[in-house]
Amino acid sequence: MKLLAKNYFLTLFFGLSLTFILSIVIINSQVAEEEYKITVEPGDSLWALADKFKTEKSRDAWINEVMKINNLYTAHIKAGDVLIIPSEKEQFNFENSTELAGDSQ
Repeated sequence: MKLLAKNYFLTLFFGLSLTFILSIVIINSQVAEEEYKITVEPGDSLWALADKFKTEKSRDAWINEVMKINNLYTAHIKAGDVLIIPSEKEQFNFENSTELAGDSQ
């Protein structure tokens, strides 16, 4: 403890390092939804877009969310429409493990 008390810059460095690491872990552990816009192309439908952009949600849940975000009363869209598409950021997961070649389970 005397080492840290004498060398305040070490205490400051370790404190800031710990704060930075914890903030990165906390930020990355939260699932945040990000929205971006797409322009509907000829032949696109909400069902085709759901297959292309949906995450872990069901197709119907994804379509309902897109309809709600874009204030759509029907599922019919036309070429040239601009839609806001929700997408989930990747979630930081503490339970990931590394499997080495030759490891058997």
